[in-house]
Amino acid sequence: MTLCVLVLGLPTAVLAGEQVFLFRTEESSGAVDTGGCRAAPFEVNVRLPANVFVRDFRAGGGKKGTGGERLRGKALACAHITDPSFAEGSTADFYVHFILPEGHFTGLGRCTMVSNGVPRPGLVLTSCALKLTEFPAGYVGGFVTSSSVFNPKGLPGYNTGSFWTLRVFEPDTTDTRGGKVPAPGPGRSRGAGP
Repeated sequence: MTLCVLVLGLPTAVLAGEQVFLFRTEESSGAVDTGGCRAAPFEVNVRLPANVFVRDFRAGGGKKGTGGERLRGKALACAHITDPSFAEGSTADFYVHFILPEGHFTGLGRCTMVSNGVPRPGLVLTSCALKLTEFPAGYVGGFVTSSSVFNPKGLPGYNTGSFWTLRVFEPDTTDTRGGKVPAPGPGRSRGAGP
């Protein structure tokens, strides 16, 4: 299976005080301790440790499109799946923790099954939309979304993994009259988890 890769911090039009991170995760059984799923606020029946990869444009002379992938961090996804047929439109509770050089980010929400038969029966295509519940100091919140492939049957030629967009926001320092407002003091932003 051929995979495209994305750049962490790909230049995009963003709002003032917004950071956008784009990366790919791929399941890897030894990436992280799955005991971290105990922090999920629901009963977990699927644990997916993963490596985080980004496109490295510095490889191959630094020309755009010539670089390879490099390991950028680790992740742990925890799910509660109630429909083992993964019927289109069914949902699952989802909790994910990313360990990145920029800090630790945790998202909580639901994933929706898009297909359970493309490109072949048993391969599950899903999309997740998660609110950030933990993030580094200096941010006030955000969300993370995915385009994911889940291979619960271990079909050859397909990996379980996702392309993620993580959007996190800094405090808004302007009021509606165009003036400045003070940023939250220490301890008011949610800190990173262990």
